[in-house]
Amino acid sequence: MVKVVCQSGEYAYILSQSTVISEDFDSVQMYGISIIGKDSKSAVEDISDDFDSVYALFDLIVNGELCPEHLENVVEDFLSDNLHIIPFRVQQHTA
Repeated sequence: MVKVVCQSGEYAYILSQSTVISEDFDSVQMYGISIIGKDSKSAVEDISDDFDSVYALFDLIVNGELCPEHLENVVEDFLSDNLHIIPFRVQQHTA
């Protein structure tokens, strides 16, 4: 089981894995994201079975210190392909 927990600002961010049984009884590993704050929390389970994509979204959410009340909208945009995740690339400066 995969579980990644990060603390950023006033929120805890959790990337979790769950097993989903499909109609033909195959098991699929799915990944979800939760945000827990002092006074609020939100979770979206079973976002995708693509760990790399969900991890990239998770990284974006943590770095942006997303509030729990916006999680569902961000995941919806991600799933509808309105949120494009661009890998972070370090630019090297030469003197």
